[in-house]
Amino acid sequence: MKILKRIGWFLLILLVVLLIASFLISKDAHIESSVEIDAPKNMVYNVVSDLKTHESWNPWKLNDETMVYQYPGTTSGKGAEYTWTSENSGNGSYKFTGAEDGNSLTSLVSFDGQGEGTGKFLFEEVDGKTKATWSFDTTIPWPMNIMNPILSRSMKKSLKNGLNGVKDYVIKRKETKEYNGYKINTVDMPEKYFVMNRQEVEFSNIQQFYANNLGALFGKVQKAGVEMDGMPCGLFFKWMPDQGKTDMAAAIPVKSSVSVKGASTFKLPSRQALQIDYYGDYSGTESAHNAISAYIKDYGLFQDYPVIEEYVTDPSSEKDPKKWLTKITYYFSE
Repeated sequence: MKILKRIGWFLLILLVVLLIASFLISKDAHIESSVEIDAPKNMVYNVVSDLKTHESWNPWKLNDETMVYQYPGTTSGKGAEYTWTSENSGNGSYKFTGAEDGNSLTSLVSFDGQGEGTGKFLFEEVDGKTKATWSFDTTIPWPMNIMNPILSRSMKKSLKNGLNGVKDYVIKRKETKEYNGYKINTVDMPEKYFVMNRQEVEFSNIQQFYANNLGALFGKVQKAGVEMDGMPCGLFFKWMPDQGKTDMAAAIPVKSSVSVKGASTFKLPSRQALQIDYYGDYSGTESAHNAISAYIKDYGLFQDYPVIEEYVTDPSSEKDPKKWLTKITYYFSE
């Protein structure tokens, strides 16, 4: 009986000590970690800003194979969001609530039935490199705040692992110049001449616009005895998503400046450009365009128009869409 009493008194004293400690320990937790990355600040920012990359470096996702992400809307910048479900980690959501382009990102993390916290990424240029800092703030209710020191140490380790994952992702992107699985090539484009028909076209009518114009243009070029300098192209002078249309041309590249009845002509001077070899059905080129756009943002380049899609493979001779080659070219200036 004396032993039981001693155990009881010990547990009571321990409980009192823990309760007193819980009043002394702050309910608020601030955790942060930093890493230095040998890459442009814009590149690091753009990787973190793109929620689709988080599946490759987020420490909680990498350590929980049951975690599944879903994207209800936009996936980059302010307003971008994903939700997750997990057998091991519960369910929740992550949303960018603020974005200062190239400098910082703020987020709200909600854990279903367990509260929420705010996160922040800060990007600073230091000696030609990028210092990335990831912080997390939350409030742990009494009396569970007594676990604050232990939870903070665990969270700090996770933040550090995540930043190291970002570093690996960025360095690989920088060294390989691969975006969305596409190799970005810098090429010196020669002077180019086109015979074309240009107009504003609704997105849903682009294929019909090609069907109505490319064959006719080809016939006019042949009739005029003009030598072609490549395969049929689409030239995109302006992309207007708010209006659901584009200012574009169906075009035939030719060897020199010529006059063809019933068509206009266009000249592009020689200059540097970014280029991707895209294989697949024409309707799937969006991912390739997004890859070049991401590269331009990473290196702070200025995009010049038009964007060129050259349809290298003739579908009438190659029936497998997976083998159709489209060369996508973006002119740029620094």
